[in-house]
Amino acid sequence: MIKEYFQRILRIFLRGERRGGSDRRAAKTIGGVIDVHAPRHPPDGCERSVQTNLRWPVRYIIVADYFQRWSHACCHAWPLCLPKCLRSMPVDIRTPDDFTGGVARMEPQPGTPRHRFTWSRVKELLLDFHLNSDRVFYRIGLNIGKKPWLWLVVSFCINCICAPGIVFWREETDDIELFVADDSLIREDAMWVKNNFRDDFRYECIIVTAPNIFEPEVLRSIKALEESVKSITVKNNTWNDVCAGYFTWFNMNDTSDVFTDFDFPPDILDELNDKMLKDGCIYQSIVQLWDVSLSKDLRNLTREEILKDVTKAMKHKINDNILLDVEPLLSGVVYDEGGRVKSANATILNWMLKKSSPFSADWELEFVNRVLVHSNVTFPSGMNVYALAARSYIDSLNQILNSNLVVLCCGISLIAVYVMAMIGRCNLMDQRIYLSVMGVSVVGQAIISSYGVCYYLGFSYGPIHSILPFLLLGIGVDNMFVIMQSLENLSEADQAADLSIRIAKAVQQSGMSITVTSFTNVIAFAFGIMTVMPTLRSFYAFATFGILFLYIYEIIFFVSCLVYDEKRLEEQRDGCFCQPRPNWKPNKCSQRNTQQIIFENYIGPGATKATSKIIILLITAACLSVNGWAVFQLEQNFDPLSYLNQDSYPIQFSDKLKQYFPKYGKRAAIYISGVNYYEDRETLFEFVEALKRNRFVNNESIDPWFIAYENWLNATAKDDIESEEEYYNVLSEYLLLTKEGQAYIKDINFDKLPAGEYNITKSQIPLQHIMLNTTSEQIQAMQSIRDIVDSANFSQGHDYIAIFSPDYISWMANKVIGEELVRNLGMEIVTIGVVIIIFLRDLRTSFWVICCVFFTLINLLGAMYFLNLTIEMSSSIMILLCGGLAVDYAAHMGLEFIRSKGSKRERAIATISIIGPAVFNGGLSTFLAFVLLGSSEAYIFSTFFKLFSCVVLFGQFHGLLFLPVILSIIGPDERTIEVKQEKQEVVMTKRHWYRNILLSQAEKDVRDRLAK
Repeated sequence: MIKEYFQRILRIFLRGERRGGSDRRAAKTIGGVIDVHAPRHPPDGCERSVQTNLRWPVRYIIVADYFQRWSHACCHAWPLCLPKCLRSMPVDIRTPDDFTGGVARMEPQPGTPRHRFTWSRVKELLLDFHLNSDRVFYRIGLNIGKKPWLWLVVSFCINCICAPGIVFWREETDDIELFVADDSLIREDAMWVKNNFRDDFRYECIIVTAPNIFEPEVLRSIKALEESVKSITVKNNTWNDVCAGYFTWFNMNDTSDVFTDFDFPPDILDELNDKMLKDGCIYQSIVQLWDVSLSKDLRNLTREEILKDVTKAMKHKINDNILLDVEPLLSGVVYDEGGRVKSANATILNWMLKKSSPFSADWELEFVNRVLVHSNVTFPSGMNVYALAARSYIDSLNQILNSNLVVLCCGISLIAVYVMAMIGRCNLMDQRIYLSVMGVSVVGQAIISSYGVCYYLGFSYGPIHSILPFLLLGIGVDNMFVIMQSLENLSEADQAADLSIRIAKAVQQSGMSITVTSFTNVIAFAFGIMTVMPTLRSFYAFATFGILFLYIYEIIFFVSCLVYDEKRLEEQRDGCFCQPRPNWKPNKCSQRNTQQIIFENYIGPGATKATSKIIILLITAACLSVNGWAVFQLEQNFDPLSYLNQDSYPIQFSDKLKQYFPKYGKRAAIYISGVNYYEDRETLFEFVEALKRNRFVNNESIDPWFIAYENWLNATAKDDIESEEEYYNVLSEYLLLTKEGQAYIKDINFDKLPAGEYNITKSQIPLQHIMLNTTSEQIQAMQSIRDIVDSANFSQGHDYIAIFSPDYISWMANKVIGEELVRNLGMEIVTIGVVIIIFLRDLRTSFWVICCVFFTLINLLGAMYFLNLTIEMSSSIMILLCGGLAVDYAAHMGLEFIRSKGSKRERAIATISIIGPAVFNGGLSTFLAFVLLGSSEAYIFSTFFKLFSCVVLFGQFHGLLFLPVILSIIGPDERTIEVKQEKQEVVMTKRHWYRNILLSQAEKDVRDRLAK
């Protein structure tokens, strides 16, 4: 009965069959489900309309038999006018890919009861998502095809709105702001130290190495180098104008060059001025031994005399000024049997500038140029000089960025040439030079727009952001190849259609593919924005918006340019000067698509042979096994210096510093404020003993000033101090007049000059950790120090205790990178899986696509071990990006396999033949974007080259070969719909939780008209 009612409705709906004398045609109620009415007075332009009231949460889909008659103009006969009539009906027309014709879906009118939100309803929406998206992309393509100029204007307006944000460019160079989380205790301590402890010094250093530093020629060269540095003048400011004086030690304004009797008692004033202020600037040099301490002319001394003076200085400490002590300035000192100094192989020279001086940075620049670049000093054989300034790290980063701009321009040119070769043909008419240039310009537009938006949002530019243009260039043209491949794969009937229809069809076929891949890439980086590390958060924001704008401009800008290029071809204009060529005929060679032929005739059939399948599966298993083992051998390590060129002068200096002066290396300190050092002496002593017992601390490195002061008091029989006032008075003598005490001035902050009544506001306890090779040990070391600090109980209380070291920044960054990588990677894989399932609508294909992503990740991580790479910031970014790129290669193939028809092997061959060239071109273009970075000496760029190469290699292998092979074996069956061929027979089936009413029909004609 129900079947007859439906047949009756369809006959009325499609053929306009009438029965006189009735106002309403159709069944009043069909199974208690649908009422269909045909009123006497149809809407404008149509004779009749259909009203529906959906009373049951099951959707009925009416699949039409022959929709061509619907498009006829209104006449006295029954046929409905589809364009006008359906707009008046509460009926939504959709185009399914898995049905044999068009679909008219009946939706409830406003005012009708809403469906209950059930799981069945959710499944219906998900399963029908693909139908809706195809219709959306068809309409977008149709609109662009008809009005390309409008969309070019839209893209131009988006650029104009976003680009001005670049004026808010802000580059962050502070390690704390770059790598430490906003709510981290390390950040809190670091900011406290920065704001409260002395920080008005800029350190400049020179390391000189030679077979023997004490050779007269070497020392004379060192003296000449020192004089050259002191003679630097920048904007009429000399060394004496920018140097840090002794008052800088006390955090005072050092405009004076002597202490006065107002500051100190007269009995010690003369001695103090004589010992500490002969030279008003703070610097250390081996040459001062003769210039200041011994008052000898170094140029007239022999080697024996030099060694004698050095031996005396090393043994007897001939000067009470700590800055004139030569022992800390020498490395590799060799003694003879008599204990006399024989040689040394390195010395260090230290200069200190005032950070508050506005000319210090310019002076540093000239310092580096004078020492390393334009030195007028002739060095003897075997002597080498290494220098470092406070600005060296930032300058080296900027140098890397500037030097690789040329590489970026070359990469863009290389990509442009490759695109020209791939999307055009080698003849006068079919070349697409201008279209290729416009396609590559999408990358530039995306870079500008993403940078502008991110600067609007307050994000800053960091040291790893320099690889963003290469990243966007590598993935920017992939979607272009998919769009062009879809245009070339149109059927002959579609190729003969109007231009707007062809563009609509191409966008309809490619829209879902490029949306899946772009969306997964955006999701991959969008999760990274939630990271706690500021520079990573900023980078992920830049990358997210960059990929989003790539997607937008690829559709609205590139497709619009494609429309104009197709118009040029229709008008038979040449591809260079756009001149009409009405009688032109292409040469046969240019009409051959060699790449397509290779994929169709060789790669597709060859890869799906039984022997080839076995080989591909064995290679997959072998790579997965070997690289799976290597994953567990990977180490985690992060060092900001690694982002510099490995042959840059900061890296060379750092290597020599570790080699010759390891005590100048990684150290930490505990900063104390508001402690009564006299009353809480015993607590402080216990605190130091707890630090010495810590297994992560080198106990010999702990030598705080109050312990040294106590030892000095005992050694000089002054330990009978009975008051706090006496304690501080004697401390002034110890710090200012003894060499032992002068070494600790830098560890103490005073509220005024340490004379008379003064207070110690803050002080530090320096310490040095033992060698810590793993992130776990480093985190344990920091936590153990904090536990000791938290357990300290000062009877007089304290204001604040901070723990800080510049190395703690990289240690915390290591911890964050490891935790965030695992979290973000897990969330990315889960999200990719959900997106793939929603878009592909086939669980078996979705499973193997996700496996391709997972296998690519495993192989990438394993390859990192064999390439001597570690888990750090740049590699963690690349690992996250790998998931998105792997989806690019696999999702296109999986989607095409589902769409194809035939047996599993035939569909695998068709998949490789149809979409394989576009996937291959996308991967190769990604590789070409980074290939020029292979010769870069910068760690960050060479790392990205290695990792991108691995991603392309393994991603293409799994997408182009493994996925079709595995789907040809255990993939899903072809989607078929049973349709009986009787002339007016209606077949009802239930599929995907829908009730379908199917008629024999002309599939292509119905689908095309419904899409319109």
